Amino acid sequence: MERLTLWLVGPEPGAFSQYIPGNFRALLGREDTVCVGAVYGAAACGAALAQREQGNSYCLRYIFVDPRARLCGLGTYLLRGLLGQLRIQGAREVRAVYSPSMLEDGRQTLSILERAGFSRPKPAATSFSTRLGDIPDVDLAPSTELEVYSALDAPKEVRDAYLSLLKAGELPDFANMNGLTRPWGELSSFCTERGALSGALLIDHKGEGCHLAGLYVLPEFRGGRTAAALIARSIQAARALLPPETEVWASAIDRNAFSLCNKLLRRGDRAVKETEFCAVYVF
Repeated sequence: MERLTLWLVGPEPGAFSQYIPGNFRALLGREDTVCVGAVYGAAACGAALAQREQGNSYCLRYIFVDPRARLCGLGTYLLRGLLGQLRIQGAREVRAVYSPSMLEDGRQTLSILERAGFSRPKPAATSFSTRLGDIPDVDLAPSTELEVYSALDAPKEVRDAYLSLLKAGELPDFANMNGLTRPWGELSSFCTERGALSGALLIDHKGEGCHLAGLYVLPEFRGGRTAAALIARSIQAARALLPPETEVWASAIDRNAFSLCNKLLRRGDRAVKETEFCAVYVF
């Protein structure tokens, strides 16, 4: 009789490669990532992956069941197996954040989450996506007080100031470059005003697109031109590196972020705005 087994997936995914998107494979084998795969008999048939965020909180990044093995409880088996491994790692909670367009079969995916013990999903943010070529340029008058750098070529004192804020816990999670899947240094930006670090715009490289992971301006510089300077540099750098069809997306949680995304990412006929939901599993 064929037997269903659970495997831990390491840096070399092997037979599970077909079930893990390319943009997630770079996470395999990292200390902050747990990935499990299901095998029926001798054949791989699905995978699920979670990544640690802050402390002992994890995010469910991906779950996929082979279409030939669906509707038989395999998704729940995978997810419960993943949760078991996260429990061993000392996880406190796991969040599943998604939008309707991310789900191939929305009702089936939601039922898998609920059967595994996740809470009922609640609206958490609004996601925006568009194409790079549809994003408007940001006009910014020259200033002797402002300097903007890519995360790769920022002066040492600027990078040290950013790392110091991270170490002191003075930056929110979305402004932590260490939490990104694949930080895009050429497109991420740091800004200084009168020589002091004033803000950062972080961009994640996901698949073939750009995820605007976080825009943060230090409190003493808000109301100035730091945000516009960061956005202007990153857009210019993206246009120099990427084709106009490149997908760009972001999530907006508060009113200011919503207003900014609505202004930048709602241009063109291909722009999409939808609600993101969050379900939580607490150990």
